[in-house]
Amino acid sequence: MKELSALPLFAKVVELSSFAEAARQLNVPTTTVSRKIQQLEHDLGGKLLNRSTRSLSLTELGIQVLPKAQLIADTVAELYSDAEDMANQPIGTLTITAPKALSQDLLAPMFAEFRALYPTIHINLASSNRYQDLTKQSIDFAFRLGPLHDSSLVALALSPVKYVLAASTQYIDKYGEPTHPLELYQKPCIKNHVEGYFLPWRFARNSEEIEIAHNSELISDDFNVTKELALHHAGICYLPYSLLRQEIQCGTIKTLLEPWVPQDRTMLLVYPDKRHLPLKSQLFIEFIRNKRCEFGKKLAGTTD
Repeated sequence: MKELSALPLFAKVVELSSFAEAARQLNVPTTTVSRKIQQLEHDLGGKLLNRSTRSLSLTELGIQVLPKAQLIADTVAELYSDAEDMANQPIGTLTITAPKALSQDLLAPMFAEFRALYPTIHINLASSNRYQDLTKQSIDFAFRLGPLHDSSLVALALSPVKYVLAASTQYIDKYGEPTHPLELYQKPCIKNHVEGYFLPWRFARNSEEIEIAHNSELISDDFNVTKELALHHAGICYLPYSLLRQEIQCGTIKTLLEPWVPQDRTMLLVYPDKRHLPLKSQLFIEFIRNKRCEFGKKLAGTTD
């Protein structure tokens, strides 16, 4: 068959539902991808894809060919990975995404340590609060708050994440301390959002559950900015304990409504479910697994 190399291209196009995105990730012209798949269709004697300006769908022949194309693509990836392992020299770049606050507070020193251990592995860290599709963005790992809803990903649980409702002592002296979550509607608050989605403030006690989702006069898309606003007495914040630990311990910030704040969040390391991970990824997973205690100390509110 003339276009055997087109089978992995076909699998990638189907995976990403896009000729252009497949070409970008494989670093080849879009015209090359299109031409090779057209030649593959000619060799097989039938169409593999139904194409429109907005979508792609598999034909009956495409459904039959796809598993074999995926097997070939996986086999090629394994061959390269095996060659890397045999060379006993982990190489390449790991693209990682993580929330801004976590990157600054915890991950930066960890990644510096990882690079010292494995100088031939490069790290491309995207600090962002945006949710990103790992497959479409060619991301190797993401640090996310669980629970995990995407069944195509593997999740390594790192630590519970303690959240607190808090305000400066000067703010409390001025506005008073709330005794019930509904009182927050009458008090200045600092809300956070991610690309326009407001992160809800959830409360639960006994059988009563409350969500405070109203807009605020102060809104931020960065937890560190929210912290600074709270430290300058601008309002009540709802943040990870790790960001406020020092200020809480020295008494400039006070936690509020503690029995009401649910502690059901978990920090996860997530990555695509692949049968064979390259050595660079295996080493990174093992490194982060060994750092669970540090995650626990920082994120779960345990003592050092």
